[in-house]
This record gives sequence, C-alpha cells and structure tokens, in this order.
Amino acid sequence: MSVVVPTERIRNVLVVGHTGTGKSTLVEALLRTVRSGPPPEGRTTVDHEPEERERGHSLSLATVTFDFDGYRINLLDTPGGAEALGDVYPALAAADTALFVVDATVGLQPQHDELWRLCERQGLPRVVFCNKLDLDRADPVGVLADLRTRYGRPLAAVHLPFHRDGHVGIVDVLHGEAIELIDGERVREPIPDEQAAAAEEAREALVEAVVENDDDLLERYLDGELPDTHEIAEVFAHGIAQGGFFPVLWGSATSGIGVQLLREFLVEECPSPAEAPHELPHDGPTVAAVVKTYADQFVGRINVLRLLSGRLRVDDELVDLRTGATRRLHNLFRLCGREQLPADELTAGDLVAVSKLDDVMTGDVLAADGLQVDVEVPLPPVGFHRVMLQPVAVADDDKLNAALQRLVQEDPSVRIILDPVAGTRVLAFQGPTHVDVSVARLRRRAGVEVQVLPAPIDYRTTIRRPASAVGRHVKQSGGHGQFGIVKLEIAPLPRGEEFRFDDAIVGGVVPGQYIGSVEKGVRAAMLEGPLGGFPVVDVAVRLVDGKHHPVDSSDAAFQMAGILGFRAALVEADPVLLEPIAAVTVVAPEEFTGALMSDLSARRGRILGTDVAGPGRTRVDAHVPEAELTTFAADLRALTSGRGEVEIVPDHHEEVPDNVAKRVLDELATS
Repeated sequence: MSVVVPTERIRNVLVVGHTGTGKSTLVEALLRTVRSGPPPEGRTTVDHEPEERERGHSLSLATVTFDFDGYRINLLDTPGGAEALGDVYPALAAADTALFVVDATVGLQPQHDELWRLCERQGLPRVVFCNKLDLDRADPVGVLADLRTRYGRPLAAVHLPFHRDGHVGIVDVLHGEAIELIDGERVREPIPDEQAAAAEEAREALVEAVVENDDDLLERYLDGELPDTHEIAEVFAHGIAQGGFFPVLWGSATSGIGVQLLREFLVEECPSPAEAPHELPHDGPTVAAVVKTYADQFVGRINVLRLLSGRLRVDDELVDLRTGATRRLHNLFRLCGREQLPADELTAGDLVAVSKLDDVMTGDVLAADGLQVDVEVPLPPVGFHRVMLQPVAVADDDKLNAALQRLVQEDPSVRIILDPVAGTRVLAFQGPTHVDVSVARLRRRAGVEVQVLPAPIDYRTTIRRPASAVGRHVKQSGGHGQFGIVKLEIAPLPRGEEFRFDDAIVGGVVPGQYIGSVEKGVRAAMLEGPLGGFPVVDVAVRLVDGKHHPVDSSDAAFQMAGILGFRAALVEADPVLLEPIAAVTVVAPEEFTGALMSDLSARRGRILGTDVAGPGRTRVDAHVPEAELTTFAADLRALTSGRGEVEIVPDHHEEVPDNVAKRVLDELATS
C-alpha cells in the first residue's frame, strides 16, 4: 500500500530559471538527500530524453517526488530555454511555491524576468536559490543587489555565504549561526567575526522585509522596537505564502552545499496546498486539473493531475468538463522522473499520474459527476514560428498525422492550424529550436523523416471597383446539350464581410431551381482568384439577368455559367492582393523602445502606440504584415538581449503595396 500524506504535509514546488542555472542538478541533489545510490540505469532522474541529453538541458517538464520525515515534496522541473517555456504555464496550476534558481556566477538572466512576471500574475509565492556558490566567479553581493533592484525590497537573504579554511559555509541570518559542510557533515557554530557585520546588515534587511507582512509588527518596528527571532519566525512563513516576502538562499547543487538547508526550508517555511490560496475547499468534492501529458511509446498517454479538492482512489470515475465524458482512473501512480511509484489513494493538493485516459489533455479539468467548477489551467500563448511538416516518404503521411497528434497532446505550445479550403496543415512553434526538437522527437518516436517547409502566407484577392460580365456556357451539338447564361454584377464589400450573393432575377429568365447553382459556381470560382491563385474575398455578387433552355439547362450548366461570369467580371474590377496583418504587442525594457519601433517600422509595421508596462518597461503596440514576422520572435531576443516578450495575434487583411505585390507574384511565378 502507498503512503497517504495529509494536505498540510505536501509541498508542491515549481523549479524555474534560465537554461544553465543548474535546475535539474539541484532537483537531483534534493532527491539524493533522501535516496542513496545512483538513479536507475545510471541515468539522471530528470532530463532523460535523448534530445535533452544531446543538448544538455531540459526540454519538457519532469516531476520528481519523494517523502521526507512525514512530508511529501513534489518537484516540477521545468525547461528554461526561451522556446521551451510551454510546460511552465500549466505547471503553475500544480505548484504552491516557485523556486527560482539563479547562477551565482552570472546573475539574473532573461528568462528569470519572464518567469517572475508569470508567477506574479498567478500569485505564486517565490523563493530564490543562488546556485554554484562554490565557484570562484560567484558574486553573492552583486547577485543579491541585482535581485533587490530588479524585484524590489520584499526580497531579502535568509542565508549568506562565506569562505573559510577551504570550506564554503552558510550564515543562517534569521537564527544567527553559521553552518559549514565538513567531510559531508553539517556543523553549526557561531558566526565568524569577519562575517558579523555582513550578517547584521543582512538581518536588518530581512527584518525590514518580513515586518511588512504584519501590521502590528510593522508599527512597532517603525517606532524603533526590533522584533526578536521568535516574532520574525512567526510572520516569516505567512509572508512567503502571501507573496509579500521573497527569501534568498545560497548553495551549490554539485557539491551539496545548502541543499539540505533548502529541503528543510521548503518543508518548514513554504506553504502547503492547505495554506495556498485556492478557489476550491480541499475537503470538497473531487476536482483535478491536468497539468501535463506524456505520450509514452510503451504505456501510451500519461496525464499528470493536480488534485485540487477531495480525495482520489484507484478506479474512481470523474467527468472531463471539456468533453462531458466519464473517465475511470484505473491506474494511479506517482512519477519520479521515469520511475512509476504506486499510489492507491491521494489527498487534496497531491500530484498523481494516470495512464490510458482517452481524449484527456493538458488543461482539462476532471470533476465528480454533476459538479460544475470554474477552474482555469494556464496554457501557453500560440507561437508565431509557423512551418509545414511534410513526410519525406508519401506513404508516411498517415503515420505523421498520428505522430503530430501525440506531439500536440504532449507539448501544449505546439498548435496545428488546418485550412480545409487550401488543404494545408500549418504548425505553430515557439521558434526554430522548438521545431528542431520536435522533428527529432518525431523521427525517434514515430520513425518519420520530415521536411520542414515555410508556412504559406494567407494572401487573398479582392476588388477595388464594381464591374459586370456575362457568363455563357452553351454546348448544343446534338443530343442532350448544356445551356446556361447569366449576367453578374460584382462590387467591393467592406473588409472582413467575405461574400454576399443577391438574386435580382425578374420574370424567371433563370429558373428558381438554378439560382443556387449560380451561387455555387461563383463560390467555386472564388477559391482561386486571378492573382497567384489566391482566394477571392469581400465581394458582393448580384445575379441580374440570364437565359435558360427548357431541355438543355441543368445544375451543372448554370454552375459553369456562374464560374465563367464571375471570372470575367473580376478581370474588369481591378483585382488587388490582400495580406494578413497581425496585432503585435511587445513588452521590453524601456532602453530598447527606440530600437523596437525602428525594427517594427522596417517590417512595414504601423505603430499604434506605446505605454508604460511596469517599472522600467515599455509596451509597444503595432500592426505588422505577417510576411514580415517570420523571424521576429528570434530577432526580438537578439535585439533586447532576451528580455523582450511578444504576443502576435492575426488581426485583419489589408491591401499589399504595389511593389510588394509585384515581388510576391513574381516569386510565385518562378517557384
């Protein structure tokens, strides 16, 4: 039987940070504090995918769970690359604390800012662990100053590092003692004299940050009364849980310095699911959120659930609120990397994995039958790096279709965009590296070799002026012939109105049963316009006259007459090419505003306005042709040193400038 841990003794920790800060190494080190020996098969518990080992960093979410002294710690190890943050969004719904890992030799990096703001929007408590303290290049003073400058005064050190006699030690600022790791053992002792001044200064900053979370303590502090250690400790955890205080810890995942202290800190000071703010009572009916989906080639689909309320047992039935389907949870287990640990029963707040749930995907909410709840799992924005993936072997098309469905189930930041009219399948990724990783996974898991092709731009055709023409389809050479003649008038419609067909026939010159045939023919002709074959939009068509034959007229004849008449009228109506325009919102440090606006203008963008987007940050809104945005996400990272964020949403179509239209059509003609 598996151990059932009470909600109050569960700690769900989202481990985040920039690539290369040592997140996964820290997760492994925390696990090794309660487990002895190497991971199974001599591999790491996390980052076990071949693509992760090849690149040397995380590419998808990994969960690690272990029990310690009656507590359960669930660690969610997330990727830190700019194009691999998709798993972070739904994982926010699984966590009660975010552990930010910072490289003490480098300091804050671009993804830290983006992740901090993401956690801030979610109201998630944050703890900072400055890693790689044992390296010569570590700069504790500079990193701490940068952290407080960037994220504010509520951020303060609870540990301070020091070096003595070849050892690296930690000053426990709150309790006023030093801790050294000597021969693998922790030794507690008085603070060294040479660290006393720094420790006192750090304690003052710590007290100042903590008292902000208690009105009575703050009032006494402002009156000159210094709270004692016991009073600070009582407010300490409350401040973390409420997001009013962000503690900073130090250590080294590789040497083990500060790792046990971190584990104890997570248990003693960080909120349990019972303390964290949630919309559902923990003792209510069973509700679970799907925060990750794995497409395992042997087991099949595995869904990771956060139990938001109630209890969960093997063979319980829950309703997927998205589909309305009832799902029986046959096989419950906890994931520690790839290892599956049995789980017979769980309490609210815990994480659990379930296999073989059909049509259950990341972002779904499962609830007891008859229960309706308003729970939203954060999902990543749709990327704008769009490509088409075509199988090298035509026979692999069905295999690729199935593999892409599994890819989308597993990676919520990949979207498939189908155009049934054009017959295209476009995939939206976060960037070129995201594409490369996905293609490598398709090759390894499904055995499919694919070509990566640029996604087609959704050009369209419209008209500038009214015109009219006659469509004549007459074939009478003996036997049953074909006869249909129509006169059509066409005129421009306001942008976005697509199409309108009006019947203005008088006297039955085109019988009523053939009116729909004419419209059907016009619609067919609109699929392929005169400019590059791009479809025609925003046109009103009026059927004003025609002729029929009592024997030779037919549905097919009037369809063809509609096609011919519409094509002839288009030529006279001054057809023009339309291009898709995206609404682009960029948020970046204010020092990059000028460069951003210049870059967007160079892409034929129209700046709509700028605004303040927080301390030291500016928001720029613009309309930009989609054709000019194919590399913008990657270019933005280079332009802003990785500190810019962009949202790109398709908005409307506009006329293409004549010189650009000529280039597009010339390139199409020669391709």
